[in-house]
Amino acid sequence: MHVLICDDDAAFGARMADYIHDYFEARSVQLQTVVCTGAAEALRTPYLELYQLAFLDVDMPGTNGIALGRELKQRSPDIRLVYVSAYLEFAPEGYTVNAYRYLLKRDIARMLPKCLDDLLAAFTDQHRTLTVHHNRATSEIPLYQIYYLESALRQIDIYGDIPHRPICTFYGKLAELPAMLYENGFLQVSRSDVVNMSHVHSIRNYKVELKNGVELGVSRQSYAAIRNAWLEWKGQFADE
Repeated sequence: MHVLICDDDAAFGARMADYIHDYFEARSVQLQTVVCTGAAEALRTPYLELYQLAFLDVDMPGTNGIALGRELKQRSPDIRLVYVSAYLEFAPEGYTVNAYRYLLKRDIARMLPKCLDDLLAAFTDQHRTLTVHHNRATSEIPLYQIYYLESALRQIDIYGDIPHRPICTFYGKLAELPAMLYENGFLQVSRSDVVNMSHVHSIRNYKVELKNGVELGVSRQSYAAIRNAWLEWKGQFADE
């Protein structure tokens, strides 16, 4: 998960980052966090379209958090905005940009855990997970976190939105993956790779480009069928 924090108080932003990191690490959610002290810096963040969650100070010099939130929504329409401020009077303005929640800075240690619980529940459909067994442990990986699965010999790596860093690894073959994956928007694009179509940016020139910038080769023999399957899925589900 990609999280953006923007607050002109650098110390408070760093404290927020620590809270959020500890929360998601305890729940085995892979996290990449960027902390900024102004809107201009936030808007220069690489791969901004990948960010699912932003914690924004409302009252900042120059471009305030409300205007920044509008710009972030244009770059990443599905991003959830949480406004953090010392003053309650900004709350109604925050909801004009469909803010997910409004938190007071003085109550952040008390209010943030419940906010993160609710956000994680919103991001995660408990009925749509992949069960993985490895080293005598069992993990449930939410499907929305999975960008693609890649096999090598008897090992499968699961990759998320942070490029080239596996969420986890387990023993198995792509042919043994449950049918549930393919019923929920996954597509095998080569002998080694199965992608989550909701994270596909394009399929062209015998390559799949994922939204995090990763490129994967596509089977030349099945290229037309694979591309058509993605286009059909995109037409049905991409705007949901």
